[in-house]
Amino acid sequence: MNTQTFTLTGLTCPACKKITEKRIGSLPGVTHVEVTVSNGSAHVMSESLITNVQINEVLKDTPYFIEG
Repeated sequence: MNTQTFTLTGLTCPACKKITEKRIGSLPGVTHVEVTVSNGSAHVMSESLITNVQINEVLKDTPYFIEG
């Protein structure tokens, strides 16, 4: 099991948290996602490593994203 932390921009409210957790959680192999709005972090547990590109792809039609 892999645990990764990503820093997201654009998170401002509880709805942001819910949408982001649902989208990232839809990635293959993801078993748990915990988003913290106050510091813009997403803690992801998964069967294999998740990339910034994968997260940005599932968030592409939202204002949330990983820079870089």
